[in-house]
Amino acid sequence: MRLTPVPVSALPQAWPIVAPWLERACARPGPHGVTVGSLLEACQREQALLVLIGFPGAPVAAVVTQVIQQGTDLSCWILALGGAGARAWRGLLSEIEEGARRVGCRTVEFVGRRQWACLYPDYTAVPVAAGTHFLKPLVP
Repeated sequence: MRLTPVPVSALPQAWPIVAPWLERACARPGPHGVTVGSLLEACQREQALLVLIGFPGAPVAAVVTQVIQQGTDLSCWILALGGAGARAWRGLLSEIEEGARRVGCRTVEFVGRRQWACLYPDYTAVPVAAGTHFLKPLVP
């Protein structure tokens, strides 16, 4: 399995495939106000990036990431992640971390379920109103 970034020009073809996955992801705990519509709009404006997870021509999941300026540092936020076969692609988070590091991010963050702490032991997990905030500092 691999990660495949989707250029803005390909969003019209990719979005109908990933929208149901992201809809389910948006129904779970996460950043306040994130909807499938707001994710699409952010991707269209190049304020966020849609990444397909799977094999060429056969995605099984999708993730939307956004690089956010926090003070003087950049952070890569995983806004939504959804699809099928999570056990098979769970390890790809390290590739997201590497991509974040390449663009100068100092952290990767997301909000999810408290139970995910056992899946991501490298992340600090702190309870917040929307669920659990996960944060991992990236070593340059």
